[in-house]
Amino acid sequence: MGRRYLFSLAFAFAFPLGAMLPTARAEILPTDPDLGLADVVEAALVQSPESERLAAEMTQAEAMAARSRSFLDGPPSVGFSYRNDALADDTGMSETEGWIDLPVRRPGLKAASERQAERMQVAAASHTETWRLMVAGQVRGLLARLDLAEAQLAIAERELATARKLEEQVRKRLDRGDVPRSDLVLAQEESVGLEVALREVRLQRDQVIAEYRRITGLEHRPAEWQESPVGEVPLTQHPDVVAAQAQLRAAEAGRSVTREQGRSQPTFGFSLRREEDGRDSIESAGVSISLPIQLQRLRAPEMARAGMDVAGAGSDLRLIERSTRLAIEQAGQALEAARDQLERAQRRQTLAEETLQMADKAYALGETGLMDLLQVRARSYTAQRQLATSRVALKRTIAEYNQAKGVTP
Repeated sequence: MGRRYLFSLAFAFAFPLGAMLPTARAEILPTDPDLGLADVVEAALVQSPESERLAAEMTQAEAMAARSRSFLDGPPSVGFSYRNDALADDTGMSETEGWIDLPVRRPGLKAASERQAERMQVAAASHTETWRLMVAGQVRGLLARLDLAEAQLAIAERELATARKLEEQVRKRLDRGDVPRSDLVLAQEESVGLEVALREVRLQRDQVIAEYRRITGLEHRPAEWQESPVGEVPLTQHPDVVAAQAQLRAAEAGRSVTREQGRSQPTFGFSLRREEDGRDSIESAGVSISLPIQLQRLRAPEMARAGMDVAGAGSDLRLIERSTRLAIEQAGQALEAARDQLERAQRRQTLAEETLQMADKAYALGETGLMDLLQVRARSYTAQRQLATSRVALKRTIAEYNQAKGVTP
């Protein structure tokens, strides 16, 4: 005991309570009873940088929809030519011609393009829903971490206050000669250690608050955000599955467009010509039509690429359906485990509280030493922390269960 006693004595006098590191300014994040989980999710959506990319995707889909309604397959071309025989016979002959070519879509390609644009718009909208679900999951996890940090901080503050109260009691008993000097040193060492732990817990809480403010842009948090487990939700309504299905349909529509583009699209031309021979002039107008000769072997790579897009989208859909089913099943199992864990933590905390009451009484009567009391108190506060963790874990597990089912607040 000698070496431990001397170290504890030196530590206690070298670092008296209140003379440690300067206290950092604690973050304050008040609660708002009118603020709900859905409100926090909406605030986080506004702050999310992903919104710009999704807006650009929707703009692209709308632009393709506008283009699909056009009868032109490409930009028109305008031409002009002039010829004379000034460098040859120089008889005064000249020819002037102007024309315009209009690449026109066949009805099949136009219908396929419109269908592709429509499905791309649906896909873009479904991506917005998956983004909302992703942000909701981020907010749910953040609020759970914030609740846990606040609970741990409250326990750490209560534990330090109890230790300081015990230290004062030991000092009074030392003055009466009821306990040895080593008890006071031990009590002071306990208080100092708990103050260090409190600073660490407060720092962790403040870091979560800073993250909450950065992600949501809010200066308040919900007073309560407890969710209830949702009932049965069809897998086909899950945002991730809906988005994968929309992506598959868009890929199929793209393949149809590629197939239609392999069929010759006509180009209509209109021209005006003026011919002069030095004495007379002749003006004429013409109409032309041209059809490119499509060779399937030249189109094969494009068709293969379109087929790969469809196959990839179909594979993604099956993988997402499988992973979503697994996530829902695992979330249900985790929910049952969290409920069981909370029940066990409540029983343990009740027993620990009863044991602590007996230990306090025994130490006051001089039946046990201070070390025994501190050990019982440590177990009691460990049980309190586990209970707080289990309560928050149940809230978080319910939120993750709803998240797995694709439910957005």
